Amino acid sequence: MPGKVRVFISSTMEDLANERQSVVEQVAGLGLEPVNAEGLLPNGSGSWDLLSDEIENSHIFVLLMGDRYGWIPDRGPGAAMDKSVTHLEADLARASSLPILLFVKRLKYGADSASPDAIRRDKFRKEVGAWEDGQFRAEFDLAIDLGHKVREALQGVFQDTYLKRAVRKKELSNAPSPQAIDQVPPVPLAVPGTSAGSVLLAGAGFSISAGYPTASSLAEILGNRLGLTLNGSEMLERHSFAEIASFAERKMGRGALVGVIRELLDTPIPVKPTPAHIRAVQSFSSIFTTNYDLLFERACQLTGRKYAVATPHRPLPDPAAVTIYKIDGSIDDPDTLVLTHHDATRAATAKAFWEAVSGLLTTHGVDVIGHSIRDVTSQRLLSARNLSLPGTYVCPYLDELDMIRLATYGLKGVIETAESFLTPSKST
Repeated sequence: MPGKVRVFISSTMEDLANERQSVVEQVAGLGLEPVNAEGLLPNGSGSWDLLSDEIENSHIFVLLMGDRYGWIPDRGPGAAMDKSVTHLEADLARASSLPILLFVKRLKYGADSASPDAIRRDKFRKEVGAWEDGQFRAEFDLAIDLGHKVREALQGVFQDTYLKRAVRKKELSNAPSPQAIDQVPPVPLAVPGTSAGSVLLAGAGFSISAGYPTASSLAEILGNRLGLTLNGSEMLERHSFAEIASFAERKMGRGALVGVIRELLDTPIPVKPTPAHIRAVQSFSSIFTTNYDLLFERACQLTGRKYAVATPHRPLPDPAAVTIYKIDGSIDDPDTLVLTHHDATRAATAKAFWEAVSGLLTTHGVDVIGHSIRDVTSQRLLSARNLSLPGTYVCPYLDELDMIRLATYGLKGVIETAESFLTPSKST
């Protein structure tokens, strides 16, 4: 997937199963791609060729060290080294110049230190402890403790840190490889999943799938700059993003606030439009989005679609094949960004913009994709739409409560990903 930072997770299996799962959840929750042996083969084992290829094509290596040294292969590549698979993986990560994040579990008092496995474990720990090439190190006791520490370390991917620079260097060193986006034909496609003549309301799901940080990551990093200690999910449970941004603006100033957003969207790996972006601009003439990024614009450029961009407090553009209504502004025009409560109040006065948006929702159905519908603006727009026209809400996971909520807006729930919903071949 273009733009995704790949994080390889290495450890022994039997003693660190819960810890590995905790790390996988944290990596995925940040919008990064977790890579581990369990994800490669069901039993967590596999050929060294497969494992080594995954390591060499990752950007970050997370090494977990627990009670065990681990299985030592007795045949195949690496057998002659008399080292565990985890040890071999760590050696390859260092040889590949991957940034290594090391997390060492504290051993319990009286832990085995005399068995052959324990002796090898302690020797491996000592070897790793002697590394002097700037690798990150931390200790942990419980899986939940480990998860928090991994998340905090990986937040550096989005900030101006050693980790971000190391990932960027690793990516630049890779030979260019063809991306899926280059295989999408640049011609309009009929997408049978969409409602005829509908408009698209697109949310953060589009951006996250391309490689941009999640909303909780944005909130957490911004909160950390302000000295707040809650993680991103906890912050967003207690405060809206607008509240956090408003506080940041008072403490840091507008320029610094916008600078943080720019820094977080300046990802270490260039983010490209996904196939879902491509198919969206080929399928909808009007796209409403709360995303700040430029991925829909770039999708139009890649497919040769003429487009125009509308934001609050900017003159409405002339008609085009695709008009992108950026409800919360655009990162390439900081004055249009809707970050704080003051920004939202100011944007609400943009009469011509909102009349154009409301008018389209009166005469067209709507497909909501990659959007949580939790922000006040989107709720207001959907509440006022013409309920006699078709409406669809696309999400990989829906439950009964979701269906009740969607009924309020006259939306039919569809359990699919954005890409599968927008894939023309699925009905053939």
